[in-house]
Amino acid sequence: MPALKNPKHEAFAQAVALGMPQGQAYMEHVSPSGCSENNAYVRASELCRAGSKVAVRISELRKKVSEKADRKFDLTRDRWLDRLEKIADKAEDAEDYSAATGALREIGKAAAYYEPEEVRHTGHIDVALPDLAAVVARVFKAKP
Repeated sequence: MPALKNPKHEAFAQAVALGMPQGQAYMEHVSPSGCSENNAYVRASELCRAGSKVAVRISELRKKVSEKADRKFDLTRDRWLDRLEKIADKAEDAEDYSAATGALREIGKAAAYYEPEEVRHTGHIDVALPDLAAVVARVFKAKP
């Protein structure tokens, strides 16, 4: 995707892609002459809504930045995880458990250990709650 036609939106997208908070990027690049902070965050969020040209551009720019960083630092996922493991080991050896835990947390995130588990109900509701209406009626009509 080429640069956005609106130069303010393009500057906003570039700033967000490089890590600037959306509200701050909006105040600096889209409405520098005055905009309340709350309004800036709302407007920035509207610009970045899923599927918008600005959101697509931000995603594209982030990918380019990531690829460039990977090439510059010869960084692959495996190398990154290896480095985190070494950091965790050294921190633990130095009894810096906060740093060790932080490195292990990053490894866990990369391995998707922190993703919510999907729980599927396989039984029948009518077996678990034979007469939900009667239970609700009893609860709300009960007198102390």
